[in-house]
Amino acid sequence: MKKVILFITGIIIISNAIVFIVNDLSHNHGGDVDVTDYEQQLLSLTQNCEPLECRIIDDFNRINKNEYSENIKAIGESIRPILAYKNGPKIGIAILNIVFENGSFSCDDTLYFLDKIATLKSKDNDLFGMIDPMLSYIQIANESEDKFKIASGELSIASAISYFKGYEFSNKIIQSIIYSEDTIGWRRLKNQAMVTLAENELALDNPIKALKALSMVDKNGTEYSEEDWRDYYIYTLALKSEAYTYLGQLDQASKYLSVAKDELEKDQMRFLLGKTTLVSVVEFQLSFRKKDFSYIEEKKEELLSIVDLDNQARYAKVVYNTLFDYYYQIGDISKLYDINHRYYLLINKKQNNNYQLLISNKLKQSENAHLSDDHEKSMFFLKISFSVLMLISILLFFTIVRIKYLNIENFTDPLTNCLNRRKFNIDYGKLAQVDHTFLILDIDNFKAINDNYGHDFGDGVLVKVASTITRILGSKHKCYRIGGEEFVVIFDTISKSRSIHITESIRKATKELVWDNGIFVTISGGLSSYSPGKNTYKVADELLYKAKRGTKNTIFNDIESS
Repeated sequence: MKKVILFITGIIIISNAIVFIVNDLSHNHGGDVDVTDYEQQLLSLTQNCEPLECRIIDDFNRINKNEYSENIKAIGESIRPILAYKNGPKIGIAILNIVFENGSFSCDDTLYFLDKIATLKSKDNDLFGMIDPMLSYIQIANESEDKFKIASGELSIASAISYFKGYEFSNKIIQSIIYSEDTIGWRRLKNQAMVTLAENELALDNPIKALKALSMVDKNGTEYSEEDWRDYYIYTLALKSEAYTYLGQLDQASKYLSVAKDELEKDQMRFLLGKTTLVSVVEFQLSFRKKDFSYIEEKKEELLSIVDLDNQARYAKVVYNTLFDYYYQIGDISKLYDINHRYYLLINKKQNNNYQLLISNKLKQSENAHLSDDHEKSMFFLKISFSVLMLISILLFFTIVRIKYLNIENFTDPLTNCLNRRKFNIDYGKLAQVDHTFLILDIDNFKAINDNYGHDFGDGVLVKVASTITRILGSKHKCYRIGGEEFVVIFDTISKSRSIHITESIRKATKELVWDNGIFVTISGGLSSYSPGKNTYKVADELLYKAKRGTKNTIFNDIESS
């Protein structure tokens, strides 16, 4: 919690510093209209809107302000049909902010607004603008102490970091989230996380890891509406096609792409997920690998115009790299040079756009006016100063985020995702002299499992048993892996009888696990309750040893006899 507060505070300080400097330097650039007036923004958007966009705005304007609270989700969903339109995200941002500023909402409603606004800003290519609502989301989620809300906020930050090409760091955050509950919300969150993880792995040229992540996406989508699930289904099919293209398995890639295109034909709603762009990009890449050069020539300008405007840097990379390879293969060095120069200009343009999005509209308006020589000089120095400040801010942003998640990496066992021995030593040092119950578990005959079936299978046993333990423990209790096949749980908030019940549940659930080769895996353990002067670790270890010497598949305790 303290790290999260530090993280949020750091970014707020940066944001305030930027706003202060920009405002201070731009006071002499005219008195334009305050662009934070979302009602004025919405009004200006009606001057140049497409018919459907205008209808959405008109429908919203018919709702009385005192009715906003009763129509939150309906208003949010009403924006969906225009998300793929040029001004759709801007209209959505203005509408949601108007609603948000004119009502009193619950924690869940507030998080709903922040999530939607952040997503809309990313769709509008305002990548820096989406950070502020995300940070507010995390702050509120942590204050609620709701594990699901916190995980949702962390996943949003991971997605944002992906936009800034921090793919490996984004993956670490995603992998640190424990999806422990089997509910609709958690399953949907995990699907979203695995899709993001797969995209990151493809960006890192790890197609096998991407396919592994995609294999964890729910295959039936029972918790989604038909249209919502089609988004995920098309997206995962396209990502699988891309992965198999990387691996050179072109028949398999073609198969998945064909199904994705068929599903896309059935799609009736242009939802936020950029599945259409992804399908087009993957088809472009696959066509080159299949040497369908006529398709490359036919589609190259269309694809370039799409990815040049999209905020997914990964799409641009795929399309431009495909064209690099294409022109190199056909020996057209002139066009190879031209496309390389165009890509360089695109990268610079996107970076400059990101800087501009952090400057107020009043500053941008004055910059676009006919500036005097002195004014141009001041703008030039402002740009240089702001670029330096922006670079420092980005570095600080990643540093603070890394601080937040550094302990997760240092204190987590990489194989099982349980806490490690280092974290155990810290926590047990704090609890050793207060009331608690200490449980130590050991997988029976684990050496024989490794010897007979190999270490890969043994690792699988460790992962599956650890998952079983953490699932039964839930969010209130922590599991530590302190040795090869040894796990520890410290109960400090429940009764002794309850700790016995949970311990037995873990033993029975482990015994009932099903394995491909038909073997049975069991655990033994020792459970010891605290009393003054007693070393529960030592006593529990002795009880474990007693269980291992006996019939195994049992957990001895000194509670029932005390």
